[in-house]
Amino acid sequence: MSRKVVQIAQAGAMLLLATAWAAVPSQSTTLERMSLNQLARAADAIVRARCVSSTARWENGAIWTFSEFELVERFQGDVPARIRIGLPGGRVGGISTYIEDVPRFQPGEEAVLFLEARSDGSYGVTAWAEGTFRIRTDSATGHEFVTQDSSGLAVFDPATRQFRNEGIRNVPWGEFRTRLATALSGARAGASR
Repeated sequence: MSRKVVQIAQAGAMLLLATAWAAVPSQSTTLERMSLNQLARAADAIVRARCVSSTARWENGAIWTFSEFELVERFQGDVPARIRIGLPGGRVGGISTYIEDVPRFQPGEEAVLFLEARSDGSYGVTAWAEGTFRIRTDSATGHEFVTQDSSGLAVFDPATRQFRNEGIRNVPWGEFRTRLATALSGARAGASR
């Protein structure tokens, strides 16, 4: 092989490597914290629901995970007793797609979900991790506690221009319900203006 052909092949390999490197997704996501009021205004519905199944499949060339939920309690919006939530990512066969901050649900777990209606009758979760609040029951006391999925993520605060870990973490169910009721009344008041 001539020296010129080797140089062209090396340049092509470098260009291919640079292109592949540029296509690798970033390992972090920047979120701007949404308050409960902002989430309530953005959501079409807010529910407490129990996951009954979760399956991934190919849809329009991408992997999506669809989780079925039973309605436990409705706080806002008109939703059916059985709710289907579709979120990008998941695992089909030997192929996995992971998208940071997209919640994944397991059968049996309960959560308060801020939902956005889709034209096909399914729902998405508003702001993904920010609109997902897991409910955990203390086995010793039977008391329920709520933790927002995004409470462990560094979120950008535009007012201070700093990243902070904040959000709702291990809040007793009764206190969370009070905060949610306040947010809903604030969202309704803001919508009527």
